Amino acid sequence: MMELWNRISYMVQLNAACLMFMLPAQKSQRFYLRFLLGALATIGAAFWINGSLGEDGIAKLSYGYWLGYIMVCVAFVWICLDISFKEAIYCAICACAMQHVAYDMVIIYQVAGGGSSLVQIAIYILIYAIFYQTFARKLPKRGSFPVRKSSLAPMVTLVVLVWMLSTLEISGKPGFEAGIGNQIIFRVLDAVCCLYVLWVQIYEKEKLELQRELDGINNMWKQQKRQYEVTEEMIDNINRKCHDLKHQIRALRQMTDEEQKQEYFNEIENDIMLYDTALRTGNKALDVVLMDKGLFCKNHDIQWTCMADGEKLDFMKLEDIYAIFGNALDNAIAAVGKLQDREKRVISTKMITQNNIMVIQVRNYYNAELDFEGGLPLTTQNESQGHGFGMKSIRYTAEKYNGTISVRAEDDIFTLQILIPIPEK
Repeated sequence: MMELWNRISYMVQLNAACLMFMLPAQKSQRFYLRFLLGALATIGAAFWINGSLGEDGIAKLSYGYWLGYIMVCVAFVWICLDISFKEAIYCAICACAMQHVAYDMVIIYQVAGGGSSLVQIAIYILIYAIFYQTFARKLPKRGSFPVRKSSLAPMVTLVVLVWMLSTLEISGKPGFEAGIGNQIIFRVLDAVCCLYVLWVQIYEKEKLELQRELDGINNMWKQQKRQYEVTEEMIDNINRKCHDLKHQIRALRQMTDEEQKQEYFNEIENDIMLYDTALRTGNKALDVVLMDKGLFCKNHDIQWTCMADGEKLDFMKLEDIYAIFGNALDNAIAAVGKLQDREKRVISTKMITQNNIMVIQVRNYYNAELDFEGGLPLTTQNESQGHGFGMKSIRYTAEKYNGTISVRAEDDIFTLQILIPIPEK
């Protein structure tokens, strides 16, 4: 029985480690069946190969034998998960690093004189549980691993080097013998290296997420700035044409008294007045944004009310004004646009100043289930890539001016409130 366990124990440990990192990831269909069959196949192969090679054969293969375990883990993960091959390498290496930390702790226990099998099993369970909560559960983002080729190669290299040194230490080859004290020191350093690899992955993931958010926000700002310039030019042209047309209509009225033409002219003038009644808030950039969104609401059967005092917005850049008001109104328009009840397709916008604090509030009805992360609602778009930067852009812009944002969703009403201190001139 002991001989059986010695042949398969290492593969069992690796399979369990892979499972810890696969559980939070995007799984293939029939994941548990794939895992069970894969585990049985790898354990069976380990039993047969180790029995056939024996200790002498394993010693001759040396590094190739141990690297074979890593390649088996990569294939095992790739079969079980619905991820790319690059992500499978990443997941397998993380699992091997975790297993190696637990293995080092067991070796330290054995070198220190411990011999209880139950204690050794408890060490593995404890290390795996801690690492699952600390690393495995946190690394995937929506089921995928954040992998960059530039960081994958150093990670693989470091873990493989640690394994090679560990192999030399246990090989008993001349020059690599060590006393009890040195063995413990080596195993501690060995475990620290693997721990460092996993800790760096958490840091890299957070760094990558922040970079993606900043890239998304910057791209959005560039698009919004271009949109603002186009909208400003369009509205200026419309206003000029409206002004000219009003004079033309007045001249035409003096040329004829026919009732039908009079009604026609009245209809044209009413349509023109729609575009000639732009909001006058005291800030041209805000006027452009509000008129743009207001026209969209009118053309899409959305009731929109606005009370805004933009005279004190002169301390903000025009792209920041567009980022805050454009994103806030775009989100509200998207929410009410999904409502079947026409009476609830209502958006309220208010901007006032209280005690040198600019208060911006946008309220609208909604009918979707909202999940929050970091105080902000997660995107409800079907595709997360490219979406979801609106609220983050608003928060990022508000924080540039030492402001804050808060979100409240209750009784089918979504309220976004932004507070920005007005700097003293």
